[in-house]
Amino acid sequence: MIEKKVISAVRALAEHNSFSVAADVVGTSPASFSRYINQAETYAGISLFERGGNGTFPTPAGRRFLQMLDALHLAGSQFEAGVDKLRQAGPANLNIGYGPLASRTILAPLLSEILQEHSKFRALVQVRATKDPLDDLRLGKLDVVVCDLTHTPDLRDLEICLLQKEPIAFWARPSHPLHKKGSLSVKEIFRGSLGSAHLHRHWRTAVANILGNDKAAWDIVDQLPQVESDDFAFLTELACHSDLILAGMKADIAQHRSLGLLKQLHTKETLTWNICAARRAGSSFPMLDIFWKRLDARHGISPAPPVPQQTAEAV
Repeated sequence: MIEKKVISAVRALAEHNSFSVAADVVGTSPASFSRYINQAETYAGISLFERGGNGTFPTPAGRRFLQMLDALHLAGSQFEAGVDKLRQAGPANLNIGYGPLASRTILAPLLSEILQEHSKFRALVQVRATKDPLDDLRLGKLDVVVCDLTHTPDLRDLEICLLQKEPIAFWARPSHPLHKKGSLSVKEIFRGSLGSAHLHRHWRTAVANILGNDKAAWDIVDQLPQVESDDFAFLTELACHSDLILAGMKADIAQHRSLGLLKQLHTKETLTWNICAARRAGSSFPMLDIFWKRLDARHGISPAPPVPQQTAEAV
């Protein structure tokens, strides 16, 4: 088995393209560092780096070797995560990652139903709007994620459940000046002060297209949102006390709407959130299977259309 210090040396040299710099990064002498690289090339049976006056760069075999090191790291992380689960005493935890807009619309009602039937059910729930949940899912740190995955380019090792599209509405405090304009175009909404979770590249491209897809449109998009947070409760409270416009589901705004703190801005167009759930292909244990089956029954699209493996934009 290849040693960890040899792996660290290979990664450092591939990143910095200099023996002296890479040796400093890993904290070893140049002589020892060169020995580690020689050990890696002996282990692989082929030259992994091309030495030249402009620096040291991976050969085609070296790039493939680095990919295999990534696969080795992933497999090791999944193994350690699996061992940690075996060590756990008592009921198994279901580790869930989800996007901010899924909490009241999907996740809370679903978990409430499961808790009524399974008193020993335990869950660790994390909210994030970036693609990080997919990375944690592949590493075994999460068991299932519920968020916008429709524009994630690589879903090959995942089982996907497409969920019903949910309409997105825009909300502002009753004194917001946009309420006086009556029915608004989405363009007018995005030209205002917006508070939202992380806007990944797909959403930014969609907004830019709505605004005309020119330099002026992208200048606006680059400034969105004015306040970004994956804590949707925080954004809701902020919208109640400022002229920040909030995009969200009716279920997420229900309490503030009933109290008259937030009022829906009426738009001429309707935007929808394309929600998916994902788990690792072949992953199965009782609580995960119960959650997955209930999620599909309550919100799934049946029969589910195929999910493209490659798309133009990534999360």
